[in-house]
Amino acid sequence: MASNDVQSQISALRAEIAQLQKDLGERGSEAYEAVRDRAGNAVEAARPAVRSTTRYVRNEGAAVAQAAREHPAALSTVVLTAGLAGVVIGYLLGSLENEPARRERWF
Repeated sequence: MASNDVQSQISALRAEIAQLQKDLGERGSEAYEAVRDRAGNAVEAARPAVRSTTRYVRNEGAAVAQAAREHPAALSTVVLTAGLAGVVIGYLLGSLENEPARRERWF
């Protein structure tokens, strides 16, 4: 008698576990669909902004290229100045790292 009762309880538990797995699967599927729909909506909402930004960057790049073609001396001056500024900043940062540790800094 007792073994019949235990077996019926085990089969009831198995049925409950199977139902829980089915419910979890359905809820996971629903959550996946909701997230996928939201992501699709976000992509669709961002698409016009991306197009506008792409157009703007393309136009500005063309303007910079045109200015560089029209004024090659100015372009070389800007590039040279930026390079020198990079060298100076690199030198200053390198010299700060090589200072002895015992010296206190004010900055």
